[in-house]
Amino acid sequence: MTDKRNIQTIAPFLADDFVDLDEPIFNTDTYSAFLENNANRLGTFKKYLICKLHDSWIIDVNENIDKFSLILNDYSTYVFADKIIERYNLPIDSDNIAFPLTIELTGNVKVEFNKVDEDGNLIQINKTQLDEYLYEQVTHIDKEQIEIVFHFWKSNLKDDKPGERIIVIVSANNLTLTENQDQSWTEIFGDKFVELYKYFKEQFDSDRYVSDQNECEKLIDEFEQNQLTNERKPTA
Repeated sequence: MTDKRNIQTIAPFLADDFVDLDEPIFNTDTYSAFLENNANRLGTFKKYLICKLHDSWIIDVNENIDKFSLILNDYSTYVFADKIIERYNLPIDSDNIAFPLTIELTGNVKVEFNKVDEDGNLIQINKTQLDEYLYEQVTHIDKEQIEIVFHFWKSNLKDDKPGERIIVIVSANNLTLTENQDQSWTEIFGDKFVELYKYFKEQFDSDRYVSDQNECEKLIDEFEQNQLTNERKPTA
């Protein structure tokens, strides 16, 4: 291939992490409309698009001739659980809990790993380790194909080298996202905090940002205050 591919044209939503931009080159309103128009093809994955999986660390990556799958520890749920453990002083080691979800692309799968140089040009590389999910851009959808450009972090801790950003372009016929967070929550907390967890999920689904410790603290405070208010309401 003689023509260089640049992140600014391949996935402009991701470009500002790689190159200095004089002005924005990506319209998030147009992108949101594009995702909404293709909601049926995107399925559950749509709920997590536009940064909601940011910082989720990778539990496993599988690739074969007809499937590419990622198992992530859902960062938002993890942060909320960690805050509950801290808030209520629970004897649970938060370093050893996970709330998995699986992104799976199947059928006529094509996968390409890339680095990005200082000018934003993509440099194709062999398959490599991936440690953390950063962002994604859905770049194409039709009846036959879905293409997603994923942006990951590779830590390089074992090699004692600086970490680096990796772009993985995946196209396939079908996309599914399987949520396993509820099962893990029950395994970790039992029947405690069921209503609080429901409140967290309602807030997450409403597009509220709930993915840091301070926001989770506010969310718990709100829930407890609502509980008190409901208890004080006079009954008929």
